Amino acid sequence: MSMIISYILGFFATFVACALYNHQCKAGEEINMAQAVITSLVWPIALVGVVLVIFWNGLEKIFTSISKK
Repeated sequence: MSMIISYILGFFATFVACALYNHQCKAGEEINMAQAVITSLVWPIALVGVVLVIFWNGLEKIFTSISKK
């Protein structure tokens, strides 16, 4: 049950974040409502992607520091 609640909270947080982005961005760069809803639906996948990219960059730095002579 807590996973459902956290997904719903994440959905609304992402949706509000998109609205706040629209409030501060330049004209013509706004996110339309359909894009905001799609972004809000797939926020867990995007979060996993961000974590994987950070992990990959960390591994790359470790590999580079070890392999340099």
